[in-house]
Amino acid sequence: MSIESRLRVFLGPFILLVVSYLIYLLRYPLWYSLKFVESIFVMLILSYLIVLMLALFLLKKDSKKSLSNVFTARSHLMVLVGVVFALLYLGIWYLISFLIGSKFEFTSFPSLRGYENYSVYLLPLAFALQLIFVVFGALAEEVAYRGYVQTRISSKYGLIGGIFVATLLFSLQHIHIFQLSWVESFFQIQFLHVLFFGIFVGYLFFKSKENIWSVFSFHALVNILSVSVPIIVTASSLFASQLIDILSFMLLILLLHYLFREPNRKV
Repeated sequence: MSIESRLRVFLGPFILLVVSYLIYLLRYPLWYSLKFVESIFVMLILSYLIVLMLALFLLKKDSKKSLSNVFTARSHLMVLVGVVFALLYLGIWYLISFLIGSKFEFTSFPSLRGYENYSVYLLPLAFALQLIFVVFGALAEEVAYRGYVQTRISSKYGLIGGIFVATLLFSLQHIHIFQLSWVESFFQIQFLHVLFFGIFVGYLFFKSKENIWSVFSFHALVNILSVSVPIIVTASSLFASQLIDILSFMLLILLLHYLFREPNRKV
């Protein structure tokens, strides 16, 4: 394979990341001009729609195959596995948090955590839009970073290369690079969570034989639970919070590996 051919493999994934950052750049002025949380969620949904449409275009262009193949549920069992592992993740995360002495605080439901500074037209409507946003966002990200990027890179560089690049770009697209204070906070609090999340989901995508619905079911349910469960957990330290995330995903990866082990399959 020539150097030009090797680099061309990364062109689509790079375009996807750049477009994500351009969306952030265009979104910030609008974000600060909006006063109602419902408007914020509509804007976020439209942002992910652009990402999804671009990912579908790149899939069609680079894979040279019907998009129906991407959305075919080859195994409904693996979709259920995604749901079960999402529940396992939450259970393991809460259990480890409890064992290391984290503080648990019950809140109202729904609470729209993180959006307390915005006005609300109607709380049920706002919460419904939030759920649509987190579910649709999960679909757009999985199609983009597992369905397209991981598949694209794995075809040339193997499974490890595919998961590495997809996870790296998935992590980078969560960084709002135009807000320096946010970047610092992201690396202190969220980076390891997003990184290990991406590694696990990439491995689940491989184990499910590239079943996009398996990773979507996991991602969407984790997102739903993160905004729905009326519990705030405060770890004893920043290091403890990061340790919980690492241990939780490592346990899930090990469980997935041993439950769906294929000794004769080369990766």
